[in-house]
Amino acid sequence: MVVTYGPTGPKLVVMSIGRPIEFDRDQALNRALNLFWAQGYRKTSLRDLCAEMRLSRSSLYSSFGDKKAVFLKSIQAYSAGLLQEFEQLARTAKDPRQFLQSVLQDLTDEAATGKERRGCLVMNTATEFAQTDPDVAKIVERTIEKMRTIVEGALEDGRRRGLFKADLDPKAMSFFMVSTIAGMKTMVKAGRSRSELANVARLFLVQL
Repeated sequence: MVVTYGPTGPKLVVMSIGRPIEFDRDQALNRALNLFWAQGYRKTSLRDLCAEMRLSRSSLYSSFGDKKAVFLKSIQAYSAGLLQEFEQLARTAKDPRQFLQSVLQDLTDEAATGKERRGCLVMNTATEFAQTDPDVAKIVERTIEKMRTIVEGALEDGRRRGLFKADLDPKAMSFFMVSTIAGMKTMVKAGRSRSELANVARLFLVQL
């Protein structure tokens, strides 16, 4: 087994009798991520995982570890992408109010007709078993706290610029927003309508 590097990043080459079998590690992990996102951890068997990642059981173990290890790597990858998107939205918005409105609008749009309603992998994982697995709990906690910190910074900036109420408590409101995001994600997964989510977003924004 050797690692090679190409234009899309590292690739693992598993040597076997005949010719080597090459696969893209990131692509395989992304397939696993989407499977766990769709089915959850408990409903995903090792056989399902091997089939989705297009790997033999021995290749999966030698490259990623066991099912739980693949799951943890998947959550970490999802969390990194989520936070990167969140930070970019905060950085590119014209002001803090537009940033918060954009976050809530994106959540509302997830409930549009025809959209796949999978919710958020981090929130789904927290609901499934974050309280019973310390490894999962650490990833969930880090993700939520980072999101909350970004929101708190935006709220502090907006208050200084007169965009929000002068007596607004950025820390308390950041907890409120992260809770609202989690609730809206759950409502999307539960099949609630776009108009219902739009009302939730509106009620949050009037508190600012």
